[in-house]
Amino acid sequence: MNQYRSNPLTVSLAAAIFLLTTVSALADVQRIYGRALNADGDLVYLEEHIIRYENDRIAALKTIYYDADAKKIGEQASDFSHGPQFGSYDFKDERLRYHDGARVMSNRILIYCKQTPQADTQKKYLQRESDQIVGQGFHQFILKNLDALMQGDIISAKLVLPAQMDQFDIRISKNKIEDGRLRIRIELDNWFLRLFTPNVEADYDLDTRRLLTYRGVSMISDQSGKNVPVTVSYDYSQQSPLASSRF
Repeated sequence: MNQYRSNPLTVSLAAAIFLLTTVSALADVQRIYGRALNADGDLVYLEEHIIRYENDRIAALKTIYYDADAKKIGEQASDFSHGPQFGSYDFKDERLRYHDGARVMSNRILIYCKQTPQADTQKKYLQRESDQIVGQGFHQFILKNLDALMQGDIISAKLVLPAQMDQFDIRISKNKIEDGRLRIRIELDNWFLRLFTPNVEADYDLDTRRLLTYRGVSMISDQSGKNVPVTVSYDYSQQSPLASSRF
């Protein structure tokens, strides 16, 4: 278990909750930015997402994390060759020098994790199943089930978490609909684990089907190795806040 992370299972769950917006017919590449604020309203980190489409389908995604001084602190590269729900990826935390990822194949999934530069890389194979979600394919899974969630259905799936070298049953449900937004809740589908793992919430615009806000633990650790509760708001204007030295 990663010694740097305050609640590894929660952090792993949070890191999988991410956006892939609907395809724009006018652009093969799209940039989306997220600002993560803590409970005091202070900027914790910034996310830059560079999404590439091929034939009106998500093909690849690069996410770069920056600290409040616009310094790069992490990166995740994802590939969707096996479908939008199965995002092979490689993640690196440059401050803690932590590394994990998943490689999806036709009938199995390789997951790996390297806790520290000195540690051996852990590896494990999982049998591929239709109800699995891998990496940043989470948003596509939600979009596929968005109408059912609006109607109050509870959706179950298996979330592959390389940071934990395993997969976990999760459930996704409607929290409320308000002002044209659907708020969903993502939690582990195990009553005992739920006692120790805070819920993750996400707001979707019902017209655009875009992810607007994420609430949960931070997706990347701070300098001390802790993951703090944050609210991340997403900007689809493609105007980068990185133009200045501070955001």
